[in-house]
Amino acid sequence: MNLAWDGVKSDREITIREMLYEDPRKVLRKHRKEKLRSLFLEYVHRFDKRNKSFWKLILEVSDEEYERAIRENFREANKVWDY
Repeated sequence: MNLAWDGVKSDREITIREMLYEDPRKVLRKHRKEKLRSLFLEYVHRFDKRNKSFWKLILEVSDEEYERAIRENFREANKVWDY
């Protein structure tokens, strides 16, 4: 799958797109869990409800860490609709 459809070649962006669109088993084999966890918490606003629940469980993110990430994320904290 071509994850650089818009010309973005950033390792961070490609990894986030892999988390969103690739087979999770492949993503977990390719990247360190700590790196994925860090990206997940920093870019939590990019994930939909299903992806959030999945990665939260797989990456062993505690409820406290997750809530803090939501509060500290401007985009997530200021959502108009809960979709």
